[in-house]
Amino acid sequence: MTKNLEHRKILDDVFNAFTVLGRGNYVSICDAKEKILRYSPAAVEAFGLADEYISAEKLDWASIIHPEDRFKFTRTMSGILNGEAHNYDITCRTKLKDGTYASIRYIGASIGGDTKPELVGGIMINEGLTESTDPVTLLRNRYGFFRDLIAAVELKRSCVVMLCGINKMSNINAEHGYTFGNSVLQQAAWLLQEAVGQDGTVYRMNGAKFAFLTETLSPEEVAVKYEKLRRAAQAGLPVENVRQVLTINGGMIHLDGADVDERTIFACLNFAYSDSKFYHNGKLVNYNGALGMNTHESLELVDEVRDCILMDCKNFSLRYQPVFNAATEKLTAIEALLCWRSERFGDVPPSAYVPVLERDFLFEELGYWILRRAMEDGLKLLRRKPDLMLNVNISPAQIVDDLLFEEIDKISANVGFPLKNLCFELTQSCRLIEPDILRRIVRALKRKGILCLIDDFGSGVASIDFLRDLAPNFIKLERDYIMHIKDKPGNLQIVRHLSELATELGTKVCLKGVEDVEIRDTIKNFPIVNVQGNFYSEAITLDEIAARLI
Repeated sequence: MTKNLEHRKILDDVFNAFTVLGRGNYVSICDAKEKILRYSPAAVEAFGLADEYISAEKLDWASIIHPEDRFKFTRTMSGILNGEAHNYDITCRTKLKDGTYASIRYIGASIGGDTKPELVGGIMINEGLTESTDPVTLLRNRYGFFRDLIAAVELKRSCVVMLCGINKMSNINAEHGYTFGNSVLQQAAWLLQEAVGQDGTVYRMNGAKFAFLTETLSPEEVAVKYEKLRRAAQAGLPVENVRQVLTINGGMIHLDGADVDERTIFACLNFAYSDSKFYHNGKLVNYNGALGMNTHESLELVDEVRDCILMDCKNFSLRYQPVFNAATEKLTAIEALLCWRSERFGDVPPSAYVPVLERDFLFEELGYWILRRAMEDGLKLLRRKPDLMLNVNISPAQIVDDLLFEEIDKISANVGFPLKNLCFELTQSCRLIEPDILRRIVRALKRKGILCLIDDFGSGVASIDFLRDLAPNFIKLERDYIMHIKDKPGNLQIVRHLSELATELGTKVCLKGVEDVEIRDTIKNFPIVNVQGNFYSEAITLDEIAARLI
């Protein structure tokens, strides 16, 4: 009894300390050893809890987290309680007493314990109750933006939404200081407001990004205003007696009654923004759908994909394209390829939704589902062919995920799949990650025995630097070089010289897109290790691989 009272006193003392730090926000303390939770009276009222003191076994907080955010929440809190992390700062939509969801920011840390914490304390900030004005620019902030966007969607208003941002703002802060950087943001906000006038609302988003929402301007009119804004930024803004030259990027989307989630809209908007930044030198990119769809249909497709991910990756499946040894033409690897089928849209290729969603946090859940399912399937084949390699594409969201290695180890241990038989294929968009970060992660993967492959080498932003600095185990050359090796001048020489260079640097080469015997015969004398393409086999099911190739 005395021991329980001591625990309760410690719990209360820590709770009181967090209450002071919380400054009116909701407070929670977890006694991890005794499995007791304490919440502030305001939290009890807001979330409809039974009492301030609750047994951890009687409260499943994850059940009131929005399904889209539940994966992030449970994984973060598991890491804290298992001693794998010591602090957290995440934002999740959380159900309130009245059944509505509020954006709640969870900030906290573990206390005591050798390997696992004795206590976990934190504050919960209801961002919907915070001021909607950005203190630096005095614009409405991102919370105001999402409230206005939700209202526009619910009322099915026709509107145009634009996201724009300043390049290399961190360099400006590092060189001139944050006071100067804030002045730059203020001038940029003023310039944007001046450009759009009274035709809509300007918002300060995270970092150096701004949003603009208008119900009166057409996409063409917004594009004209953006171009004037871009030229003015390039000419330089007056900041503290100097002219600061800026380069900006912009993405735009036209909403016309699509019944979709605001997160889907923002994912598509972010895709258009990134397209502007990395591939169009800052020119405004209008998100206009995929695969011949209009914007309305494309938004609804992406929205349905996101819903399926939330429902335990419903309607997703995997097929596998075999990879063969170039010399013996024997099976050496299989590449996992994602399939998704919809009653409305039919069989939809990944190119219609993956580029949009791979920067979405939700895509991590799909990525780890792919890895788990591919390992489960691959293990069945390893029993008959122990040297078979399993190739799995890895997205930028997974590459920069702090818990990437924990997830790999967890899935590998649960499935029983050996990491020495795993090869990660880095997609083209992974190469947009900061080079130092990408280099560090690739080296860490290789230390675990996982092979690394750069896909589509020779396209987009791929360069010889990646080959030299990342030292991948494999590269796959861009498919277009192979498929048109006979009819495009220079392709033959490019394939031969890149293959020779990679081989000299210790990297093996795989050629994909080998579609006929003529291509096979053309490249047979090149220093190629593996080949892949419909000449050998299209993507097939696991059972077909087992029956035909093993």
